[in-house]
Amino acid sequence: MRHKNKILICSAAFAVNLLLFFTKIYIALTSNSISIYVDSLNSLADSLICFISIIGFKAAAADKSENYPFGFGRIEALINFILSLVILFTGFAFIYSSLQRLMYPVPVWYSAKYAAVIAVTAAIKLFMAFAYRGIYKKSRSSVMKSLAVDSVLDFFVSVCIVISFTLTAVIGYAVDSVTGIAAALIIIVSGIKTLISSCSEIIGKRDSEITQKATEILLSDSRVTQVLKSEAHIYGEYAVINAEIRANVQSANDVFLLTDSLKTEIKNRLNAEIFITFGGN
Repeated sequence: MRHKNKILICSAAFAVNLLLFFTKIYIALTSNSISIYVDSLNSLADSLICFISIIGFKAAAADKSENYPFGFGRIEALINFILSLVILFTGFAFIYSSLQRLMYPVPVWYSAKYAAVIAVTAAIKLFMAFAYRGIYKKSRSSVMKSLAVDSVLDFFVSVCIVISFTLTAVIGYAVDSVTGIAAALIIIVSGIKTLISSCSEIIGKRDSEITQKATEILLSDSRVTQVLKSEAHIYGEYAVINAEIRANVQSANDVFLLTDSLKTEIKNRLNAEIFITFGGN
């Protein structure tokens, strides 16, 4: 199953993020910290994103059909779009809560034990980022890439919260509210970037990386003299490439042999299907 690893890591991440949410919400309510409260809801949002991703990957794993000859890989772009909306909603909700706490401040009770626990949760998010990144390198999944970036941001947010939570005991509770606002802004920026990326993928933006690799493979064959045009479109893990080439071919059999050779090479190295048009000698 092509999406098995992605489903497994999202299932594990769902459980981990849910555990982080319960841990952080307990600390937030006990210490009365708005920034930790913001971080806890962010973990809950991450759990929701993982759950949506699992459903999407199961749908994307469906077999190709007559109406969908390239499969359902574009569902990943839809998942990414929903992911960005969840991130944005979470970020704006955080800003509202943090501003409310800034205008109507309340005391925050510092605990070194709680600060240590939040530091551990930050380390967990960094580990998850590396896990997502590993799957992304193998699958080129935009969802895995977005989850990896989101986890790195969560790591830095949690580190900043540990620092502000500690400073709160020295400076005062206003630091906590300001950190909550800063964390929310980081989350919103991440959501906007993910939204732009997912919209480009849904519309069908040309994939420059795959296009370049395909062009290099085509030119590596001595029979190909020139690549006139090459463009790739992504369907999840699967790519479709359209290319126009000039080649030294003398007969219909030569055309067939060259086309078959190039298709096999592209399929093996890029997991892509290529449609070749010959532009003449």
